[in-house]
Amino acid sequence: MTPSFLSLDGADAVFAVTAPDGAVLPVYALAGPAHGPALLFGHANGLAAGSYAPWLKDLAKHARIFAYDARGNGGSSWPAGPLDRVFHVERLADDLRLVAEAVTARLEGSVPAYLGHSLGGASAIDLAIAGNLPRFPALMLIEPPIFPAPESKSHAEALRIQDRLIAGSRKRRGDWPSVAAFYERLKSGNSVFAKFPDPMLQAHCRATLKPKPEGGFTLCCPPEVECAIYEAHRESGSWGGLARVTIPLDLVGGDPNRPDSDWISGAITDMAKQMPRARLTVLAGAGHLMICEEPARLLALAPGARVHPSVDTSPVAEKVWAELAGLGWVVVPGAAVRRG
Repeated sequence: MTPSFLSLDGADAVFAVTAPDGAVLPVYALAGPAHGPALLFGHANGLAAGSYAPWLKDLAKHARIFAYDARGNGGSSWPAGPLDRVFHVERLADDLRLVAEAVTARLEGSVPAYLGHSLGGASAIDLAIAGNLPRFPALMLIEPPIFPAPESKSHAEALRIQDRLIAGSRKRRGDWPSVAAFYERLKSGNSVFAKFPDPMLQAHCRATLKPKPEGGFTLCCPPEVECAIYEAHRESGSWGGLARVTIPLDLVGGDPNRPDSDWISGAITDMAKQMPRARLTVLAGAGHLMICEEPARLLALAPGARVHPSVDTSPVAEKVWAELAGLGWVVVPGAAVRRG
């Protein structure tokens, strides 16, 4: 079943993954080099795979790219029911597992590397806490919103900013006469979207508005759904399980001194300390939507990530690591990992 709306134009292939509760998730494939490494990408809440289209297409010059629309976003569909149940972090995480399994099947058993931004990063951590994370040969997570525990020094600030974010999302305008009108509003406003380079802003606007049957356009992620996902992360309790995340991974944080920084930038250092094999990189001047704000900078960062061959030493895994190393990824023996 192909969804009626697709957030990413120009994909070489599109297929859909259906969750047990009936949610349908579009997955976009960008071919890349025939024998290049494969990378799966998960996006942030309120965005869609297509919001990153120019960046993903540049990345596809070096790797085979797969990206999916999370439930509640882009071209996805989701079942009726209480929003706190339909968009529970466990369902969002299990969706990632299902997508990764579908991509692995298309790659004839070769597991892709994974890069998750915000919501996409939190889903990977929640899978790891539950012991259900696929054996990704490389794992990079950009500002995952794992909400600090009440005893954490960053909890109060996180609560203040997250509550403000939820309140703002609840008031978000849902319907627009055209994609162009939405673009002009974001371009001229004081929001973070005004900082996007024009190709990224154009892609984001096209990816997050879908046509209405009666005319005009509406947000793919309705305000009440965006709020429900933010609330799900606030209430998840995932912080308490971070010590169970024992696989090697790369965390990327924004600049906590930036005036419009997200609470995650301030909490990510403590977050990294909870995970024994996490390696943290903080990007000076970067904001939470860093990929969309600085696509060239993040394109350069992605091939510089570490690949940690920790548990899988099969010939297939060795081949994947060798291919990634050929693109500039640093292959690190899977024992101790130093935090940056």
